[in-house]
Amino acid sequence: MLVLGIEGTAHTCGIGIVSEEKILANVSHMYRPSEGGIHPREAANHHVQYLPSLLKEAFEKAGIKPEDLDGISFSQGPGLGPCLRTVATAARVLSLKLNIPIVGVNHCIAHLEIGRFSTGAEDPVMLYVSGGNTQVISYASGRYRVFGETLDIGIGNMLDKLAREMGIPFPGGPKIEKLALQGEKYIPLPYSVKGMDIAFSGILTAAINKLNEERKEDIAYSVQETAFAMLTEVTERALTHLRKDEVLLAGGVARNKRLQEMLRIMTEERGATLYVPPGDLCVDNGAMIAYLGLLFLKHGRRMKLEETQVIQKFRTDAVVIPWEVKRHRKEYKEAPGAEAIIEEEKFYGRSAIRKIRIPKRYRIKDVDEMIRKMRTRKEARLIHEMKSYGVRTPIIYDLKDFEIVMEKIEGKTLADVLNSMGREEVEDILRKIARLAAKIHAAKFSHGDFTTGNMILMDDDIVLIDWSMGEKNTSVEDIAVDIEMFEETFRAAHYPHADSLYSFFDEYRRLMGDEILAHVEEIKGRRRYV
Repeated sequence: MLVLGIEGTAHTCGIGIVSEEKILANVSHMYRPSEGGIHPREAANHHVQYLPSLLKEAFEKAGIKPEDLDGISFSQGPGLGPCLRTVATAARVLSLKLNIPIVGVNHCIAHLEIGRFSTGAEDPVMLYVSGGNTQVISYASGRYRVFGETLDIGIGNMLDKLAREMGIPFPGGPKIEKLALQGEKYIPLPYSVKGMDIAFSGILTAAINKLNEERKEDIAYSVQETAFAMLTEVTERALTHLRKDEVLLAGGVARNKRLQEMLRIMTEERGATLYVPPGDLCVDNGAMIAYLGLLFLKHGRRMKLEETQVIQKFRTDAVVIPWEVKRHRKEYKEAPGAEAIIEEEKFYGRSAIRKIRIPKRYRIKDVDEMIRKMRTRKEARLIHEMKSYGVRTPIIYDLKDFEIVMEKIEGKTLADVLNSMGREEVEDILRKIARLAAKIHAAKFSHGDFTTGNMILMDDDIVLIDWSMGEKNTSVEDIAVDIEMFEETFRAAHYPHADSLYSFFDEYRRLMGDEILAHVEEIKGRRRYV
């Protein structure tokens, strides 16, 4: 089977031709604005200009004629509307002219599948880092699901905006990387991680405010060290949550050597494997669109022309995957934690655990010690304070700079047992989780990592652990992120019970009203699927 794919979600217009065995052609041209960021209409005009010559070049490189094709695929979304419509129109014309099937594909999944194809990864957690997208994606229950992502701007956009403020033209990421290599001093910047979600606008604002006070090289160095440590942390958290042991890096920012180095250190320490595709397959390209189209066509997917409308906010988890994704994960007795190791011991005759927030070699010392000390103290304080609000948490026995000795909770995490439960039992658990969330939020606290992996079922009650990312006297935004995070990770990790989530929301609404849930919907509305 020979399939041609057309990529055109943003700045790059690309054509790829693939067979089931190899990539026959992969050519592209990038729109580079004279100033500022991407102008969607100008980018679309760029695609119109270069598509004919790119098609000719692709056929010549592949050594085939248009009549040899078995199918056409195109990037249906997510992306910029004018750009998407341009490539969709071109794909329709080719499909009609050649009388071959057409299929529109999800751009994010195309990155993942070309990564699996080119590296041999089987069932990875993918860190997708590009201009408009920053997501942690992995396979669960028949779909690729988003386990975490940016709550504001993509990592690539953040780097490009910082570069513009420094007088560096688009694309600015590679120049920021070169400047960072000359950095000599770390400048403290906001470190914003909320469970498996992250935010970059605070880093950008703080960095811009330092431009008249610090060397550009030190600012670039500090931005990279902060932002990439955040990305590595949430990726490791997803590995822990999913019990997987493969990481796939994708997107334009994936070519950054420092980000690759951080992820390699993290995966080696976990006994996991990092996969990085060749540079031309990390960036937006036509081959990835062609290959994903080939997979769908091979598994019987065909589209009528009226089904080829573009989808600007095309959710990754909206796509049903008809092919097999082989399970590939270690059979951990207990998965290693993302941020700490747990040792069992006796504390004056009582069963206890020592939680040791270990150094992370992927982080520089300034960032690492700050994070570890802050989270250790915060966790001990919040565990103690939440008891007065009726929230069941472990008893703290001892505290040091990077260690907490606490009561051992005899039970199993909900992440490990929920999928084996029946519907009625799950709905009962969800109502209990809603009551637990309401107690926390009514007291103006947020947990910060409100997932079933941090909930232990004990004596028909739920003990909430790992408060290191919680906040006191918190905003509606942080409280809403707790709920949004719980819903997203629940749908992904416990998809067989996703229909039971109404039990959680009905009970939470009964106790807390509609304000926070309305804010949850507002957060969902600005999530970066573009």
